[in-house]
Amino acid sequence: MIKKVISIGVMAVLILYHTGTIQAQTLTQVSYPCSVVLYPVKDVPNIQGVALITKVKKPYTDAPMSPVRERESVGIYADWLPSPSSFGEYDQYEGFAQVPGIISWRFKMYPVKEDTPSWFGGIPWAGKFDEISFGLPVNTRVQLRVSNSKTEKLGPAIMQNTLQGCHN
Repeated sequence: MIKKVISIGVMAVLILYHTGTIQAQTLTQVSYPCSVVLYPVKDVPNIQGVALITKVKKPYTDAPMSPVRERESVGIYADWLPSPSSFGEYDQYEGFAQVPGIISWRFKMYPVKEDTPSWFGGIPWAGKFDEISFGLPVNTRVQLRVSNSKTEKLGPAIMQNTLQGCHN
């Protein structure tokens, strides 16, 4: 199956070529900027998270007058997270964004050092990926997942939401 996405303003058309048949599926794209709360998938006390979806202008080079290109960015901030190892043989968290059945991105999350750690326990983690040129539709799923840095195995989602609330 060959897939192609054509952007047309706030909508995108997904063209599917499958065994000589062409199907078109309309995808409503997100409005930028947008934020969504990430809801816990597992019953873990106190965990909270949010994803920020925005457009960024990135220069092609480090030169002062470099032309810029526009990309979409997915950033995640999650707090009161237990150690990733509490979910099995995992040693880190990763952000994961996916347009189901089409494309996905995974990015490393980093623990945030706090001057005064919370007496609730757990620590905050943050990360972002800002090289998306796809044009994110509202059915995009954003997740915080555990992973193993040595085996590169991506584990289950701990928190998630879709971008359904990100359109006008």
